[in-house]
Amino acid sequence: FDMHPSGVVSTPLLLGESGLFGIRTTPAEQPSPVGMILLNGGMLPSVGPFRMNVDLAEALSGLGAATLRLDQSGKGESPVRSELTPADAALLDYDEALANLQRCGVEQTIIAGLCSGAVDALQIAALRESVVGLVLLDGYVEQTLRWHFHHRADRAALQASRMLERVSKAISMGPESLIERLKSKLAADSVETEAPILTDYRDWETLDLRPIYARVLDRGVKVLSVFSGTFHPYNHQGQMVNFLGPGVDTHNLTEVFLSEADHTYTTLRCRRLLLDTVLNWFDAEFPANPKKA
Repeated sequence: FDMHPSGVVSTPLLLGESGLFGIRTTPAEQPSPVGMILLNGGMLPSVGPFRMNVDLAEALSGLGAATLRLDQSGKGESPVRSELTPADAALLDYDEALANLQRCGVEQTIIAGLCSGAVDALQIAALRESVVGLVLLDGYVEQTLRWHFHHRADRAALQASRMLERVSKAISMGPESLIERLKSKLAADSVETEAPILTDYRDWETLDLRPIYARVLDRGVKVLSVFSGTFHPYNHQGQMVNFLGPGVDTHNLTEVFLSEADHTYTTLRCRRLLLDTVLNWFDAEFPANPKKA
């Protein structure tokens, strides 16, 4: 896939009466009837981490898709909709972004979001029939029994590795140095200190999103759910399907575990891997575009 195809036009926009900010990227030819709206990840602006959203928008234009990188209300360059709840503001943001894309010939949308943006995307999709696809990056998932098994196994392996390293280091020190080191360690342990208690898990807001996933999937929305290797609530391929349970039809769900990537795709290699994942999925699930006509 070409990350920077020729003929791409990027246009800054102020949407609606509130002046919501976004940047629309369109291909050289008539856009596909399916476009993409990219939401903020956390409080990051519409460029995304390390300009990831910019690269994705331009690369999608090579497949004939128009995109709109949106600063949601109160984020980036967009003003707060103080008169609305966050949920109502997110829906109005989407409606105004969709209305702009419709002027380019877009009829249906895919919503993409990272972390909190993924949760926003899912909840918008449940209430808007125009949404036919979702790209959820480190979206909401619960820790299953298998998650706990993998977590304990990983911790045991790490502790064993550290123990072997300490034994090897002790052997290399020699008996006299080792005795002095143990004396220093015992003296340090005898001093009372107050240390903060740190946790290695993310405190998720209490949400019941399983029925929302089920509703969206039952409606036929295509969902690409991508998880990175440093996203603590997720640690093995298939966890998303297991979390949703046997009562949810997951044939429209594509689950991908990019174990070598971090949460914000810091390295260029991992960003390219993510882009290829999204573009291949889009090309397979929404093949009707001008490039293939």
